Amino acid sequence: MFPHETIGIRIREEGDTLVVGVGGYLNSQLGEEVEKVVLARLAAGGRRILLNFQGTRLVNSIGISFVIGIVEKVMEREGRMAFCELSRINSDLFRMTGLAKYVRSFETEKEALDYLAGNA
Repeated sequence: MFPHETIGIRIREEGDTLVVGVGGYLNSQLGEEVEKVVLARLAAGGRRILLNFQGTRLVNSIGISFVIGIVEKVMEREGRMAFCELSRINSDLFRMTGLAKYVRSFETEKEALDYLAGNA
């Protein structure tokens, strides 16, 4: 499903949206890799980012700080971003940290892609 995969990250293009699948444990190492991928896309002019957390078991405090930083960069560049397939614990964590106020979460990747494409 994802043509490019590295250290817990699966990357693919879906139309003009970069889909980043985050797997495993989102800590400093994985957070840094996700940030690099998203920043490279933004630098290349991309403005639509979807983080798919289907394979993410847990997000620690440093991982959350990377996600917050990514959200800030996307917002600075007037981009659109969404999350999808969050586990219940990660969804609760994103609500408690305030991320849910700035980025919409969807149960499925298709719903998130439709939203980012302006079809929802």
